[in-house]
Amino acid sequence: MRKLGMVGLALIFLAGVGLVAAPFITGQQQMREPWTAATRDDVIVGAVLAVLGFAGFFTALAGHVADLYRSSPGHQQP
Repeated sequence: MRKLGMVGLALIFLAGVGLVAAPFITGQQQMREPWTAATRDDVIVGAVLAVLGFAGFFTALAGHVADLYRSSPGHQQP
């Protein structure tokens, strides 16, 4: 996974954050009011997307760092 995959995972994260914030930014959910079903759905789906995008991004980044470490001149194979 290279730059395109990393960008895709970052976009998934940003979409999740946008879904969490959308009901409040657009004014469909008033502060200090009980959450509607649509707000709960947006927040839950957005949180899942944000967590998956965040975890995927840093997992891919860790894999890339491991590849760099394995290909470094000072690294010896066991």
